[in-house]
Parts: sequence; structure tokens; C-alpha cells
Amino acid sequence: METPTSAPVAPNRTPLTSTTKRGLATASLSFGLWGSLVFMWYPFGFMIASLAIVFATISIVMGWRAGSKGEHLAWLGLFFGLVGTGSAFASYIFMQIAFEGAPTSNVPYPILPW
Repeated sequence: METPTSAPVAPNRTPLTSTTKRGLATASLSFGLWGSLVFMWYPFGFMIASLAIVFATISIVMGWRAGSKGEHLAWLGLFFGLVGTGSAFASYIFMQIAFEGAPTSNVPYPILPW
């Protein structure tokens, strides 16, 4: 006597491209936080925070969300990335003024008038 069997139900999986998109928004938050924490390591912290800005901008423009309920983690990544790059640049200028007397001519952005 054969028992009736039902067809197996396919598991509810998220496509790989969707997780990659969400991962880019999450990476922007992670890089932004890390870049804000290590801003005093001038070239490294500045580059990590800049990467956060790039990833966050891509995620925001493309409309990719992350988080369990679809939060915009990319906006937080953009915020922390901007804080990290601003802090790194401000500490770079402060160190030049405090220890060398004046900023050098190879400052990446002309903010100070002298």
C-alpha cells in the first residue's frame, strides 16, 4: 500500500544578488564606523572613511536597503564616513599647525587662507 506523498516545498531563499546589494549598504556602515574610530591613523582612517562614503552613495542612489526590516543603513554609513573624513582632515591640519607652525602647501583641500 503506497502512501500519498506531496511535492517537496522549495526553501524560501534570498537570491545572491539581493544579499550582495544589502552587503554593500552594510559595508558602508562598517567602514564608516571603523574610519571614524581610527581617524587619527591619517592615511588609513581617511581612506576607509572615504570608501564608506563611496559605498553609501552607491547604495543610496541605487535604493538598496539593508537591515532586518529594510532600514537604510547606507545613510548611517554616509554619516559616519563624513564624520571620519572630516575628523581625519581636521586632525591632519591641527597636527601641521601645532607641530610645524603652519600648514604646508601640499594640503589636499585649500581651507585655510594662509
